[in-house]
Amino acid sequence: MPRADGPHAADDALARVRALRSRPGRDATGQHYVEGLRQVLAALDADLGVDLLLYCETLAPTIAQRRVRLARRAGVPVVRVTPEQFRRLSIATRASGVGAIVRQHWSAMREADPAAGLCWIAVGASRSPGNLGTLLRTAEAASVAGVVVLEPDTDPFDAAVVRASMGGIFGLRLVRAGHDQLAAWAARHGCGVIGASPRAALRYTEAAVRQPVIVLFGEERGGLTERELRLCTQVVGIPMAGRADSLNLGVAAGIVLFDLLRRRSST
Repeated sequence: MPRADGPHAADDALARVRALRSRPGRDATGQHYVEGLRQVLAALDADLGVDLLLYCETLAPTIAQRRVRLARRAGVPVVRVTPEQFRRLSIATRASGVGAIVRQHWSAMREADPAAGLCWIAVGASRSPGNLGTLLRTAEAASVAGVVVLEPDTDPFDAAVVRASMGGIFGLRLVRAGHDQLAAWAARHGCGVIGASPRAALRYTEAAVRQPVIVLFGEERGGLTERELRLCTQVVGIPMAGRADSLNLGVAAGIVLFDLLRRRSST
């Protein structure tokens, strides 16, 4: 392996993973922990920098064993752990036997290509890691270029977010920027900013859409803040016939983004 085998290798690796469970640990190292076969394979395929593989041969399926061997030959350090050690770290109902310490993949706002992909999306505060992860999964499925994270407390590399993204996070560029930075970037590139709000009078199907465009989603319960609304050139809503007054963040994103994809595909 680049073998991180030694007598204390497992203890050291497990301590690193435990530290990455917390936001300060992730911020200090610029890394995050990924667990689960699909997520680990997506991280390896994206070639974003896997710094260590945690591996339990007893728990890992055959495909994981093959990929671990290939990664080892390519120079990725691999640490073997026991089933008990892996299960103690696992947040999954069924431990997969494979995890990875991966570098966070942030880009600068100035490096973002406004014409890439279907569009860009921007997100403010997020109350639910699962909802944010589903948003990322939906965005990648719709060929969104990347995500601008506006609020410092929103952490796309939280383990629950990564898991809910089902590997989608690794197909997206991620940018952390303030509201003023996003406004300046949008103005420089002539980007429209479409905000999604349940209180909007304009339906999402009626929005005038031209490329490049940013779609902005607010916090699940509170919606777009006043500061976020000031960024928008249009605000659109999703009409609902039932009693619900709002939708899950991932569901709302799916409706708006796939309608945008439909429009692009028909031109």
